[in-house]
Amino acid sequence: MIVENDGYIELIQYLTGQLPLFSDQSAQEKTADYTLRDLMEEKLSMSMMAVFEQNELSQEQRLDIVRETDAIVYDLEEVLSKVLDTHPTSEQEAFIDEFVGLVKNLFDEHLREYRV
Repeated sequence: MIVENDGYIELIQYLTGQLPLFSDQSAQEKTADYTLRDLMEEKLSMSMMAVFEQNELSQEQRLDIVRETDAIVYDLEEVLSKVLDTHPTSEQEAFIDEFVGLVKNLFDEHLREYRV
């Protein structure tokens, strides 16, 4: 579905380009009592629920999206493994919001193409 397309590869490259945002945890002000892992999982699950609500999907399509989301979480955990259990800063939260929004856009675009 999306994890093998060019848009997703570019999105992962964008994520790796933003690693300095996550590198110096000691100098950044923490504003959350939850971890970066919690934030990512929550945002992705909310985004995927929106995909389900906004589209009429078969059970097979829903399962494909869940599998894809699991692959995305795995990729995020690989790239951000050293900071997943830290508390995110407001800048990191903003980036995660943006990143998850871009992931949702990839799903929306794929589903739009599928219907056409």
